[in-house]
Amino acid sequence: MGGMIDLNAPIVPAKSAAGVSIGDSVAPLLATIRPRSTRTLYFGESHDLGEIRVWAKDGVVYQIGVYSGYRGILEPNIHIGSSIADVENSFGCTVQEDEDDNLVVPNSRGWCFETEEWRAPMTVSNNRQRQIVSIFIFNPDPILGDK
Repeated sequence: MGGMIDLNAPIVPAKSAAGVSIGDSVAPLLATIRPRSTRTLYFGESHDLGEIRVWAKDGVVYQIGVYSGYRGILEPNIHIGSSIADVENSFGCTVQEDEDDNLVVPNSRGWCFETEEWRAPMTVSNNRQRQIVSIFIFNPDPILGDK
């Protein structure tokens, strides 16, 4: 990775977004882009880079988030601004909430997303038109000592 963010780069579940890959060293990125903020977390740190955020532990990226202003696509055609219904239609299954209240697609691992605020009743089926405001990429099968 050259340390540059590409706001048009594809979103690849469990692998990459914005030209940043899971497993990359965070140092080259931080050498070229000054974070808006950096937060120390129980498990590493979080760097807010505007349209993207990266989470790293021991200097290695383990999660990437994309937000408003990001133009890349998660195939077949999911992006910031897509609705829950768009996700369900694209992947042919029902979006679910995981144990951490992330929205996930059961047949597409390595990513999750958040939407704009829901309306009551607070169910996926009642909020299918809510739009995606953030997409997160991560390794769904982290192995201790892996890279």
